[in-house]
Amino acid sequence: MSNAVATPVGPTSSGADARVSVPLLAELLTAEDRRRRVWADLGGAQGGLTDNLSGKPSHLLVADLPRALLDGQAQWFLPDSILPGKFWREPVDRFLCWDLLNYMNGNELGALSTCLARHGANECRVHALIQYSGKQMSECPARFTLDGDLRLIVDEVGPSRRQAPRYSPKALEKAMPDLRVERTLLLNNGMQEFLFGLR
Repeated sequence: MSNAVATPVGPTSSGADARVSVPLLAELLTAEDRRRRVWADLGGAQGGLTDNLSGKPSHLLVADLPRALLDGQAQWFLPDSILPGKFWREPVDRFLCWDLLNYMNGNELGALSTCLARHGANECRVHALIQYSGKQMSECPARFTLDGDLRLIVDEVGPSRRQAPRYSPKALEKAMPDLRVERTLLLNNGMQEFLFGLR
């Protein structure tokens, strides 16, 4: 496991509209290879991602897990419970989990890892943002938007707060046995950026 934790990177401005640099995600989005990539966004659809992928040989699936959670769906944490089987005919190269892992317990994380491994391509990568320094987090998953410089605009949903699990890399690998942590990076907004590969 290779961890890059040397220097935190984060917001370039202050206030509610602070933008957060996410270097590991930016690397995925700016990779030079011209192979066709299948992306699965497990958050809600957002223009910044589609703008970045347009003009590239890519296919984007959107499984809105935050909406399923808010709607009280029992299997909200499984993308194939949101999208029927016909959407999963091609192996997925890139899964974007945003901050969703923070809202899952150990059993849900394990089921998600099995699901991602089942649908993932051989060189699949899974990107996630984990609460690191803050003990509290928003009651609901945040909404994320990518700007033109591949920085995140983070919009927390609702004033209510809940305890952040603050998962460590080892805890995530134990809970998600189908995935391995490849790289991590601390961000100045109190989150840790993760890049996973399939085992």
